[in-house]
Amino acid sequence: MHALKNRTDLTGGQNKGYWTCQLLGWGGYGLVYFLAVLVPFHAAGPKQFVADLAYCSAGLLGTHLLRSRFKPGGSSEIPYSRLIPRLLAGALLVGALQALALDGTLALEGILDWRRPGEGMAIVGVTIFSSALLVGLWLAVYFSVQAVRRRRAAELDTLRAQVLLREAKLLSLQQQLNPHFLFNCLNSLRGMIDEDSRRAQEMVTRLAELLRSSLRQDHRSLICLEEELVTVNAYLELESVRFEDRLRIRRDIESGVGSALVPPMLVQGLVENALKHGIAEMPDGGELEIHIRRSRDRLKVDICNTGTLRYEAAGIGTANARERLRLLYRESADLSLSEEPPGWVRATVSIPYQTKEALCEQSS
Repeated sequence: MHALKNRTDLTGGQNKGYWTCQLLGWGGYGLVYFLAVLVPFHAAGPKQFVADLAYCSAGLLGTHLLRSRFKPGGSSEIPYSRLIPRLLAGALLVGALQALALDGTLALEGILDWRRPGEGMAIVGVTIFSSALLVGLWLAVYFSVQAVRRRRAAELDTLRAQVLLREAKLLSLQQQLNPHFLFNCLNSLRGMIDEDSRRAQEMVTRLAELLRSSLRQDHRSLICLEEELVTVNAYLELESVRFEDRLRIRRDIESGVGSALVPPMLVQGLVENALKHGIAEMPDGGELEIHIRRSRDRLKVDICNTGTLRYEAAGIGTANARERLRLLYRESADLSLSEEPPGWVRATVSIPYQTKEALCEQSS
């Protein structure tokens, strides 16, 4: 809600600034045009003022329509080789609209005679050309400002994503350093040393890997799913020692999706939530299922556990994951919680299917 409110406030502020600049810009230009062009060539009067008002109003309307048609964010996906010719054509159309408004008004008021030599199409052509140059300058300034804004917004989103990633790692580390978790692991390892020393050594290795992955300072916003699953498996092996027969795990991971890119700690955080807020609270334990598959150009991750859905228990971890997905994928990602079938809680993540190789090809 806070993120939505911030985005709404930002959009409202940008629109207010846009209309302020539009009115001040065209109003100031209209005043200069009236004093520098209309007054010297045509005696100043109400008729000339009306023509000037029509001219500037046409410019304001035309540039606003161009902004709506080629607004950055929609037009940012259009290559410049296609965008620039469209903008030039738009500038000429707005110039023609302004010429019609100005020269047409002057002609209707009897100030400009279309039939008089030197006042016909030549004047219209000059008006169109000068107006198109003005609109072209407007477009250059507008797109430059928007480019700076988008770059700053992208930098801010990157910083927010890094902060959220660190927060997710901190939450995971707190969970793994929880005394109850550690004491259970250590007690299980203590009893396992005499019974199965080899397995005890493996569990110590898994614990070290898990803590190392949480403490590792990594600024990557995306990692391979295969790398993420290494951490998930280490965590589940330790929890299996703690829960023993109370935890039953089923993995259904489609072959070939290991190279897909996912946000770090995303799957890990959902698995931890499933154990902490679901299976751990059930006296007889329960089942945990991990389903990961590719569906065309999407990667879908389902983390299911037996239990009852309690939205308040989802807590900071789910909110953190949702905000990270928004910063990384905008509207192209989704995280939902549901209780289906009855007696099961399902966390579903859907993100674009990307690989490191595909991203490298796009950047080149």
